[in-house]
Amino acid sequence: MSAKRVIYTGIRYLNAGDTEVVSLTDGLSLVRPNEMLIAEDDRPMMTELQFSEARNASRFLLLRYDLPIEFVERERAVEAAETLFRSALTAFQVIKPVETLGLIYRGEDLGTSFLIEQVEYRHPMAAGEWARLKRFDKAMFPDLMRMIERVRRVLEGTSAELKNAVTLLQLGMENYHPLIAGMLWVMGMEAILESGNRNEFRDKLVALLGANTPVFPVWDSSVPALPWIVKDIAIDLYMLRNKLVHGVDLRKAATDKSSPVDLLRLVKLHPDSQDTQYSLLLSQAACFLLCQVIQKTI
Repeated sequence: MSAKRVIYTGIRYLNAGDTEVVSLTDGLSLVRPNEMLIAEDDRPMMTELQFSEARNASRFLLLRYDLPIEFVERERAVEAAETLFRSALTAFQVIKPVETLGLIYRGEDLGTSFLIEQVEYRHPMAAGEWARLKRFDKAMFPDLMRMIERVRRVLEGTSAELKNAVTLLQLGMENYHPLIAGMLWVMGMEAILESGNRNEFRDKLVALLGANTPVFPVWDSSVPALPWIVKDIAIDLYMLRNKLVHGVDLRKAATDKSSPVDLLRLVKLHPDSQDTQYSLLLSQAACFLLCQVIQKTI
């Protein structure tokens, strides 16, 4: 007789409708916070803030799966479950970045309750200001379902470059420092584009996404399109990545002989936002560009 196991984590700012449980695929579902997911008995595993945020999450991404008795089959079942769960969490980010609570819970499904046996403490995922202006909603679910399978094929496949791109997307979203996150996201694009220099990076990115493609997605008619397009920022992104990787003062990019760019000038992401350094805007842009590159290539 097999045991029943669960893996789940909280997602913020997600609009999945009024249904208590939204079924996805292969044991995956989106569930409203409830006493089974976050019980009072679980409070000692979390800080008060973590416990409160868990109780107020939009939804929990939940995977239920069977754990066979035989050892080899158990290992395979756990590996398959972890891959599916990660594929689903990544698929959300590729379609439209969402914020997560960071904590991943694993335990036993007792039928009327969950026995949490392990809490994995990861940094919450976040992609910045533009991502927060749009909630992941039900209209995106068909694309989400398709992307789960596509990401799963990558994680189960043999291409190290595609796996690296997916991993770098996740690591960037878990990084508290926006510039380091941006560097990781550009590296994710490089893993797929295999560019040897700034011009090759620009040319390959333009060929894949289109020269005039908006960097930041147009969420809906109420949010105007931003002026940033692929051909205009591709080399600037590469320059930012280079300066960060080599530990160079970002001010020196403005006097670069080949591709001068003022990474510290003040810009606005959109008309209502605060002034921010161009380097920070580029970092946010890198996340959305990596998502587009992944959508086009996996």
